[in-house]
Amino acid sequence: MNEAGCIFCKIIKREIPSKIVFENDLNLAFLDISPISKGHTIVIPKKHYSTLEDIPEDELAETIKVVKKISINIHKSLEIDGYNILQNNFAAAGQVVKHFHMHIIPRSYDDDKFRLEIPKNQASDEELNEIYGQLKF
Repeated sequence: MNEAGCIFCKIIKREIPSKIVFENDLNLAFLDISPISKGHTIVIPKKHYSTLEDIPEDELAETIKVVKKISINIHKSLEIDGYNILQNNFAAAGQVVKHFHMHIIPRSYDDDKFRLEIPKNQASDEELNEIYGQLKF
């Protein structure tokens, strides 16, 4: 299940060269050509799914296992301080390639790549109750 024109599907089919660091029957991992930091790796399922909403849970679980394995290897091999796991869905969230993928981004204490900031202002109980009512299963 590949999609014509998808750059990641082309990497899977070896139509586009890449630095593959891991491959099994279901997943492929390769170095990002526009890395945020040294060792920035992308993990993808070999089947084409556009977003998190599309990938079957069993295949998602296998992809997460690969992300964990590669993250551990990056942490030890590159002797980094930490790493971010990033996964974007839809353009508004920053998804550029419409093929489900996960980024492993090596980090150090002194890098200036990006920081996630927790808001200092808490939501009111009224705001939380409104959202809670919309999201509760």
